Order: sequence, then structure tokens, then C-alpha cells
Amino acid sequence: MLEQRLRQGQPLGHYRLIRLLGQGGFAEVYLGEHIHLNTQVAVKVLHTKLVDEDVLAFKQEAQTVARLVHPNIVRVLDFGVEDAIPYLVMDYASNGTLRHAFPKGQRVPLPAVVSFTKQVAEALYYAHSQRLIHRDIKPENMLLGTRGEALLSDFGIALVLQSQHSQSTQNIAGTIAYMAPEQIQAHPVPASDQYSLGIVVYEWLCGTRPFQGSYTEIAVKQSMVPPPPLRSFAPDLPPAIEMVVMQALQKDPRQRFADVRAFALALEQAAQQARQMGTQPEPSRMPSSPFSSLSTTNTPPVSPPPSFVSTSTSPFTPPYQMHTPPVQQPQYPYPHPSYGNQPVFDPSLPNREQKGSRLSRRAMLIGGIVGAVAVGGAASVFMMQVLRNTQLSSSPLNQVFSNIQHANGQATAELTYTRHTNQILIVRWSPDGKYIASGSMDGTMQVWTADKGETKLSVRSTVQPMQSNDYPWSIVWSMRTDHKLAVAFADGVIQVLDASSGQRLPSLSTRVSFVPKLAWSPDERYLAFGGGDNIVHVYQYPAWQLVASYQEHTNNITALAWSPNGQMLASGSEDTTVRVWEPLSGHTKLIYKEHSDTVGSLSWSPDSTRVVSVARDQTARVWRVDTDTTLYTYNAPGGAPLGEASWSHDSRTIAVYGGDATIYLLDAQTGAVKKSYFTGVDFSLSWSPDDTHIVTGSYDKVAKIWRIDGG
Repeated sequence: MLEQRLRQGQPLGHYRLIRLLGQGGFAEVYLGEHIHLNTQVAVKVLHTKLVDEDVLAFKQEAQTVARLVHPNIVRVLDFGVEDAIPYLVMDYASNGTLRHAFPKGQRVPLPAVVSFTKQVAEALYYAHSQRLIHRDIKPENMLLGTRGEALLSDFGIALVLQSQHSQSTQNIAGTIAYMAPEQIQAHPVPASDQYSLGIVVYEWLCGTRPFQGSYTEIAVKQSMVPPPPLRSFAPDLPPAIEMVVMQALQKDPRQRFADVRAFALALEQAAQQARQMGTQPEPSRMPSSPFSSLSTTNTPPVSPPPSFVSTSTSPFTPPYQMHTPPVQQPQYPYPHPSYGNQPVFDPSLPNREQKGSRLSRRAMLIGGIVGAVAVGGAASVFMMQVLRNTQLSSSPLNQVFSNIQHANGQATAELTYTRHTNQILIVRWSPDGKYIASGSMDGTMQVWTADKGETKLSVRSTVQPMQSNDYPWSIVWSMRTDHKLAVAFADGVIQVLDASSGQRLPSLSTRVSFVPKLAWSPDERYLAFGGGDNIVHVYQYPAWQLVASYQEHTNNITALAWSPNGQMLASGSEDTTVRVWEPLSGHTKLIYKEHSDTVGSLSWSPDSTRVVSVARDQTARVWRVDTDTTLYTYNAPGGAPLGEASWSHDSRTIAVYGGDATIYLLDAQTGAVKKSYFTGVDFSLSWSPDDTHIVTGSYDKVAKIWRIDGG
């Protein structure tokens, strides 16, 4: 923030920076003024420094972007490099962005959706013809012109990421909530922009994006999970509209529309059909908007590609052909366990590959798939070279990563648990050290012995029929009864079980819109959960009587932790804050505001005086809860998104997954890295009660127990 304040009022090339308009992961944007002409412009200052050999490449790419002349693209007027920092000068659109016009949660009138989609699609179609992929389509990058037209901006990301120096990071740039699976896998194509625009249209039509959660959770869903039906959020939408959007959101880019222009045309035709049939959303059910009367005549007419024109005369047939049948829900290989208080042991867990609609193994092998591994720094450049030279179809990702020479060497895996058939998203060690619980994308939460890896039980969500989002996201053990644990499934079901007997205990179906996060009070009397309704609910257990509802967050709850002394709850959110509050009264004690992005992980120190919070801003921050003082900040190595952080039981060490296939052990007092261990691509970690081992859940479908020396 200090650097930003210093830039304001300062010259940059032929321009004076007046004030900060906005900032993101790649750049800051200032309102600027030409020193001699006094004309207002937008100046994008990129978050990178160029070495000498990169300056020429940057200028060549800037010239390419500056040649993009289209009525729906923000024009690049000038560019330069000053003190090794590149910047772009663009037309200033004073009406703001479409995100500002239509805030999160607001549905956009269908005529406006069609109009804006056509305009953005035309801009993208033109850019694709110039061999440019945008890579970061989202409402924040769509500006409003003086006539209310959409202006696509931020081709600067494509520019800077195509420079020769940035080859290691170019393909994973973008915003994960809008990112296509193949882009997450480091292989963007023009159809990736179509997918991102499909997410935007989905959000405009129903008021929510299809996938919610932490960076890792969204990345996994984007790559593997079919989007929830659009009409499940907006039942008044015509089915033909839903079919168009769902085709644009196909996981395989070859199964989307032939190009982004064809997608926009199909959406327009479906809307026209809805009007003719009288099935378009009723105006009274849509929010009022200054753009509700927009026509679709401000973009040139487009001739439909022949493959999308249907000769059917049925009024229920959309006027285009679908490339694929409707999305099928994934099928899981395990039988659903019995209900009630019956044992849920499953000693015969099959160990075979998952079948169904998930992506192939080859498609999942790039570390960016989970957002837990982003590329940056010298080691990451080497990693990308390894990936390019490896036969990915036959080499697990952790084996690929093992080719990297890590400074601190390899940790010792003493046990590997292999009974899951898909990525393991969460692992938790029982308080007595006897059991480990692991939750996987295969839909099961399994409990197994920590000494031998023997499966004790496997349980699924109780929702029938099985849904595509019935996998477990959150697991907590009771601190009072060693073998009692609660698991929250992404579909909102919370189950409580006895791990030693397999007995199912009183449970709850929350009906929360997405993944609930769980926290259990140390005395076992209360269970708290939070999710997509922005609220943390505190229930008395086992009666499941509501005690308190904490409603101070303004966005989804993404992390939750009960203090060891039982007196406080810490909740993290997409609103970028951590709030510390009294769980029974709901009284807020502290609002921690030092993060600049979604908070995805929280862990208390054993004495309940400090918290380590990890956010999507690539930092882990350790702070005191009594004074709101940040003690130190751990920055992700090479700019990689961090994963979970967890405080050791002896209070001396914090383990954090660094996003680069490495677990770092930080001195809890100073933040200094004591040791680091290359463990592979991990989604979750948990300490053993005696702090001598850490269990990890990984991309490679296995959980591993590692000996940590001197933790």
C-alpha cells in the first residue's frame, strides 16, 4: 500500500498518476493524465520487473495488443518500461465495470445478458483471430462505455504472460472462479475464454457462480465436477437457456461450441425462442436495472455456423445442435452405506480407477489443477521443463515433482494409505493418535489406523440419489471423546460417527448452499458450521438445537476454528476478513483485516493467544487475538498459492503447505523456516498428537504419514 500511495501524483512516462482505480494479482490501475494534452487515461502498472533481454519482447507484444482495434475492446494507446517496470496506457472508461453495475448476488435481466454476451463474444472472436487468448474473462474486466456498451479490458495479462521470460507462468494466469479446466492444467486454448464467459453468463442469470469454496476447492470442481444445473438456482429460466450455458461449460473444450461467437448466437436464439413461447423470466422476478431495456442491436449481425442450425420444427427443440448428451452425474464405485445407527464398516474397499464423467488421469497431471501448486521462481521454471519433457500419461504428478532438486531433501514416508480412488482433499489425525480420517473426491470419508493403514470404516453422504457434490470437505474430531468425529459433505450433510464402532450418531442436514466448514467445541457440547449463506451457525450437540447465528460476514464462510480454551470462534471468509467472536453470544471481539483475498485456513495456537491464517493472497499471517497485531507474515515461495497451515501441539512449530510440493516448518515465534520437506502435491495436512509425524492428503489419491525430524 505504501508503494501505491507513493505512485499517486507521480509521473510515469508522459503521464501523471492521479489516483488508484483498482488493483489485482497482476497490476495496479491508475487514473492518469497526459502531462501535455491533459487528457485522461487509465494506466496499468504491471506487477513485474523486466530484465534487459525481456524489454524487446515486451515491446513487441505491446505492439500486438495495441493493434487490437474493435468497438468492444479497450484501446491500448501507449506503453513503456520505466525502472524495469512495464506499463500500459489505455482509454479511460469512467462508467466503471460490469461488476460494479451488477454486484455479486444480483441477477441480470436476460436481454442485458444476451446483449453483453454478444458484445464480449465479438471482442473475443476478433482477438482469437489475432492469435490472442484473453485468459482472464470476468465481470471486473468488462467496462461500460459512454453508450452503455461492453468494453473488454485487461489484455495486458495476455501480453505480459506471453513474454519469453514468463513462459513458466503464462498458462496458469487468470481467476480460478472463471478458469477453464484446460487452463488450470496449463493448456489454454481459445475455447478457454468461451468457458470463462460461460461462467460469467451463469452468474449473471442466477446470481451465483457454479462453484464456491477455497482456491483449491474451486480448482478441483472446475476440473472434475459438473456445474449445478442453472435452473436449480433460477427455476424461471427457460430450459433452452440452460442447455446453451451448460454446453459452453463442458469440461472438454472440444465439446463446447465451435467458437465463442457461436455460443453468443445460440444464447440469443434460445432467448428469442423463449420470448416467442412466452417462457422468458417474468420481469417482476428480475431485479430492476438501468440496463434492463438494452436491445441487442448494438452489435453487428452474425451468420450462424451451419453446424448449429436445426431443421426441427418442435417448439421444445433449441435452434442449435448439442455436441454431447446432457451432463451425467459421476458414478462412484462404492455401495452407499446403510443408514441409521448401523455399523458402516467397509472392509472390502475396491482399489480400482474411478469410472464415469471425471477427467482422465492425463488431464489431471499439472500442479495448477488444484491451485495448490503455482509456478514461480527458479525451481518452478525447472519444474515446467520437467513437465514438458515427461510422458504425463504414465507418470504420477508426485513422481514428476520428485525430479526437482529441493534444498532440504526428501521427508520419509513411513506409511502410504491407498484405499481412496480419487484425490484426497482433507486429512485429520485423531487426538489419541490411533486413527486418521481422510476425505476424498471419490465421495467417501474413510477412517483408518495410523500404525498399519487398515480401513476401519467408509461413509458417504446420506442424500439419495447420490449427487455430484456429495464428497467430504470438512472433518473434525472431538477433543473429549477420542474416537468421535464429525464430517461435513459438500451437499450440506453433517454426519457424526464413532470411529471405533462404526456407529452413526445424531446428524444434521444443513441445506446450506455450499460446503459447510466445521468446528467442534473442546467440551464436545457445541458444533459450529458455516458455508455459502455467509452465516456461522452454532448448535448444541447432540440435541442439534440452534444456539447462535453469526451473521457479520459479507461473503461465504471458507474457514472455521474453535479456540482450544473454548471461549472463541475464528471464522474466515471470501470477504477477506477473519472475525474472532464469542460462540454463544455472537459478540465480535476482533476483526482481522490484513489479508487481501479469501481466507482459506485457520489454526489456533494451543494457548489460544494467536492465530495463523492463510489466504489466497499467497500469505500466511500469524497474529495476536488480544491486540490485533500481526507478528509476522510468511510469503509463498515463488508466488505460489499456499495451502493449509497447522500449529503443532507443543506450540513451537507451524506447518504450512507452500504450494510448491513442499511442507515448510516455521518457528512459531519468529516465522523463520526451520526445515522444509518435499512431499509432493498435497491438499491437506495434520500433525500427530506427539508432533513427530505429519499426515498429508494428496493429488495422487494417497495419504502419507511422514516422519518430521526436529519439528
